[in-house]
Amino acid sequence: MGVSDPMTETDAEAILDDPFEQDRRERRRLPIIGLWLSAIYVVGLVIYLAVQGQNPADLRLNELGDFLGGVSSPLAFLWLVLGFFQQSREIRLSNKALHLQAREMRRSVDEHRRIAGGHETGKV
Repeated sequence: MGVSDPMTETDAEAILDDPFEQDRRERRRLPIIGLWLSAIYVVGLVIYLAVQGQNPADLRLNELGDFLGGVSSPLAFLWLVLGFFQQSREIRLSNKALHLQAREMRRSVDEHRRIAGGHETGKV
């Protein structure tokens, strides 16, 4: 006697087709891309410094500040661009939800008018 899996194959397909699940997966995609690109950048920087034989700890304080500013600028720009794309996507989703809500409200108003009209004709 085996234990049956509570989630059937159709349930799994329904979850994969669920728009909320797709939104959640897409919402995680940009930060993961950003983390991977950041990690690749930092690893590339470390390899570059190792190959060049340079040690940032040997720099004077003002040179170290310039170095850190120059090194962190591409990362800051990357995250700025990713944030822009994320915000654009969220605004698009919000706009879509607002349109769906407005359409549903119109349907509700039409239904209430139909019901109210039916009650008035029933009284006469």
